[in-house]
Amino acid sequence: MIDASSSLDYLPPPARIGILGAGQLGKMLVQAAQTMGYQTIVLDPDANAPAAQVSQEALEFAYDDPKGIEQLALKAARVTTEFENVPSHTLQVLSEKIPVHPSAYAVSVAQDRIIEKNMILSCKLQTAPFHVIKHPSDVEKTPHDLLPGILKTARLGYDGKGQVSVNNLLQLQLAYTTMNAKVTSSTAVDDISCVLEKKLPLHAEYSVIVARNELNEMVTLPIQCNQHVNGILHLTTVFERAMDPELEQELTQAAKTIATNLSYIGVLCVEFFVLQNTSPEPKRPSWVVNEIAPRPHNSGHHSLDSCDLSQFDLQLRTLCGLPLISPRQHSPCAMLNLLGDLWLNSGVQHALEPAWEHILALPGTHLHLYGKTEPRRGRKMGHLNITGRQPKEVLSTLSKCLEILKLPPLNNASLAL
Repeated sequence: MIDASSSLDYLPPPARIGILGAGQLGKMLVQAAQTMGYQTIVLDPDANAPAAQVSQEALEFAYDDPKGIEQLALKAARVTTEFENVPSHTLQVLSEKIPVHPSAYAVSVAQDRIIEKNMILSCKLQTAPFHVIKHPSDVEKTPHDLLPGILKTARLGYDGKGQVSVNNLLQLQLAYTTMNAKVTSSTAVDDISCVLEKKLPLHAEYSVIVARNELNEMVTLPIQCNQHVNGILHLTTVFERAMDPELEQELTQAAKTIATNLSYIGVLCVEFFVLQNTSPEPKRPSWVVNEIAPRPHNSGHHSLDSCDLSQFDLQLRTLCGLPLISPRQHSPCAMLNLLGDLWLNSGVQHALEPAWEHILALPGTHLHLYGKTEPRRGRKMGHLNITGRQPKEVLSTLSKCLEILKLPPLNNASLAL
């Protein structure tokens, strides 16, 4: 048996790149690859998924189907993934035949909050204080100073799913029992594993996207300030000098430390919570690592229109052994997520397309729709990038877009430090 995963010599086009998953991240990676002359093949159980619509070839299989895995290994020169919930076993099997990055190990760490948090702590970085709950008896052992907190499933939680806010022990018991009932009713497990995280006084949320290659060379996108609504990313702003330079350097270095610790090859997003200063004495903000995503990230979509290299260009470069150079941001940018709610808030029974013609009449607007045919509440249907010469110009245009889309006005308080 060979380990093909470590040989990342330069792979010239028109080699075929394999992608596990065919969602919107896969679609944007396919488009980046095709721009550079590469061919693509995606594997996804949904034949009409966004990336399947544009890739040269699509394999309609479950991610753990041996036939699909075998075909992908035969047809692709190298393989990557567009989301973290691909079975790590699939990545491991593929890596015995062709180079696969990120590795099965790195993806498996991101799939389990307990393992992920312990990995972060092993890097000598801080997370929110937490308590692991694997059995009902663990609820009784919860330290009281972790409440109020947020109970999260250890696996398969994203975009606010698998999370419940709890204020006291009684609410925690009820939340864990409810989560347990939902999962164990459809699986063979006895009890699910969860993590209770202490609620912290949050000032702002930031993310750093780092690309690392086999030579331990690393580059990052400009730091991103994020606003979430109901657990789903709503808005990302990327403005030069929007935060303290020393703090920015700390967060960037922390992301690089995690990438190195994982021997990571590819594009990795690290999310941070910057905390409010609750002390009467002025001091620099403290921060904790929230979580990692072993793939391009929603908050990095701005790079398609604000930088000379996007996060998908970086992913392709790390996979194909191409030179890894630092992206340059040429325009301040705001990225607005477009959820299915926009199609359903028109007051009529059927979905109604938003007024894109009015949005696109504004200078600096860049519309990216993913090709999903069914809008649902909370479903990411696309994103809108807004660029301008100055941050004030971007924010002015953003305010007009929010008004056209009938969304709440801009919350300037949490845009930057």
